[in-house]
Amino acid sequence: MEVSPNGSATVIRPLVGTIRVARGLTQKEVSSETEISQAVLSKVESGLMELDEERKLLLARTLSVPVQALDVAIDEGKSSGLVFHRKRATLPVSKTNQIRAILDFTRVQVDALLGSGRQSPTLMRTPLPEDGLTTPEEVAQGLRKRLALAPGPLPDIVQVLEQAGMAVVRRDLGSTQIDAIVSWPEGDWPLVLLGNHAPGDRQRFTLAHELGHAIMHQLPSEYQEQEADRFASEFLMPLQDIRSELKEISIPSLARLKSRWQVSMAALLRRARDIGTITEARYKALIIEMSRAGYRKREPVDIIVAGPQQIPEAIKRRLALGETPSDLAEAAHLTLDEFDTLYGNEER
Repeated sequence: MEVSPNGSATVIRPLVGTIRVARGLTQKEVSSETEISQAVLSKVESGLMELDEERKLLLARTLSVPVQALDVAIDEGKSSGLVFHRKRATLPVSKTNQIRAILDFTRVQVDALLGSGRQSPTLMRTPLPEDGLTTPEEVAQGLRKRLALAPGPLPDIVQVLEQAGMAVVRRDLGSTQIDAIVSWPEGDWPLVLLGNHAPGDRQRFTLAHELGHAIMHQLPSEYQEQEADRFASEFLMPLQDIRSELKEISIPSLARLKSRWQVSMAALLRRARDIGTITEARYKALIIEMSRAGYRKREPVDIIVAGPQQIPEAIKRRLALGETPSDLAEAAHLTLDEFDTLYGNEER
């Protein structure tokens, strides 16, 4: 987990450097392909120099974006702000930086596609106090109440988050070592980029985990991962609703509960241990039983997570009003082919 602090100063810079990193390219590789020197590229990415039209065309072709994307400027302080990754420790720094850049570029795309019709988030930041008087569980309970969620399992967490004002984008992140990345810049809206490689139950827990980070954590903290997990557990499996169902559990009952609560058997088992409905010894015994059955690698019962609807619906509305896919691709600073790959299959 890495956290990037959001500085208070406004720093405007060209989008081009973000696009390059999102493409997984180094300045040296771009220089070799375009014959534009690294020194010049560095100045262009810093906003200290502009290219002539011929070199702009070369650079746009290498980065696979429309040439006008090279003229776009973004506020560095608001592009991502505070960022949390749910990733494995072995993820290379270069890949982490690339996915952060993909998030920044995606925010620009989503901003353009949703336009001014975006609703203000009903989510509220609830930083955990240092005195510990407010717990992650209490924050999760408060959010469920604020969002007027019915007791019991959440049938569609993506819909819940979108209706609360968080943009959810699901796509191939190019690595199975990272599940999601979330940001909520000050004065902006929250965005989560969710990898599509994980099983549905893990995607749901990851979304709740990242939601916890976005709401509770404004600064790095020693226990932020455990706190986000505690938030996610309470948000998806409220204590008062699930306690009675976790008193007598077995492998078959965990599979049945997985289907009902839409979380993994492992998460249900940890929840039972954490709330004290089973002993530590029983927890360990069931972990061993799950391992012997091969369920630690792949659990039974597949959970299907509905895809995000906010962006596809916005695109449908704009197409119905007479805009063309080419218009929308240009607005999002994408080629038509890439726009169709990222957004077209969901709404047409």
